[in-house]
Amino acid sequence: MRKVQPHRVVLHKKINEFETEIDFGHELSDGFGIPAIVINCPIEKKFKKYKGFDEYGEKVEGISFDDCMDCTFFGELGSGQEIICFYRNKLEKRQNEGIQCFFRGK
Repeated sequence: MRKVQPHRVVLHKKINEFETEIDFGHELSDGFGIPAIVINCPIEKKFKKYKGFDEYGEKVEGISFDDCMDCTFFGELGSGQEIICFYRNKLEKRQNEGIQCFFRGK
C-alpha cells in the first residue's frame, strides 16, 4: 500500500466555471498572505480543519499550513509542495522496537 505524502495546497476561489484565483479573503489569509492548507496529514485530528478550493476548483479540506510548520514532526518542504513529515518514521520506529521487544521476550 502506497503512503500518501502530506502536501501543501494554496486555497483559491472560483471566478467562474473554468477559472480560479487565490482566495485572499479566506480566514487563513490576512489579506496579503497566501492561504494554504496541508492535506493528508497523518495526525490531522489534532488540528482544526479548514475548507476551500484548490487551483482546479476542487473542494479540499486540511489543516493550516502554519499549524503544520509548528508541529514537532515537520521537517521541511520537499519537491513541489509535498511536506517532509517525520511522524510516520517515528511511528514505524516505535512499532519496530515493539516487535523487537516482543521477539526478545521483553
